[in-house]
Amino acid sequence: MRTLDDVLADAAMPVHTPSKFDVGAALRKLAVDAGRAKTTMDTHRAAQAGQRLTVIARWILNAPHAAHHVDQLAQGKADLPVEEDTLDVEGAAVFASLLHLTGQHPESAQF
Repeated sequence: MRTLDDVLADAAMPVHTPSKFDVGAALRKLAVDAGRAKTTMDTHRAAQAGQRLTVIARWILNAPHAAHHVDQLAQGKADLPVEEDTLDVEGAAVFASLLHLTGQHPESAQF
């Protein structure tokens, strides 16, 4: 029968000295590799789409009734199912814009 000390000795992680890793050289290699990558029309369009989304989100948040729409969204009845005719779509757009501009994750909307 093995003792607890024997089991723990077998389970121990081997200890070795870390290899020398040159962080500076790795960063320089990444910079060289990144410089070789060509930007394509798709990456340019994707960047433009992100910029446009940010502009639209700011425009939505600066609308005169944005706060009212978010309030309507927050005051929704919790016991009623969410349906198209009862949902304040403008409030949802304002809330989505707020999440986008604050850099929140999709899970942040599940409160």
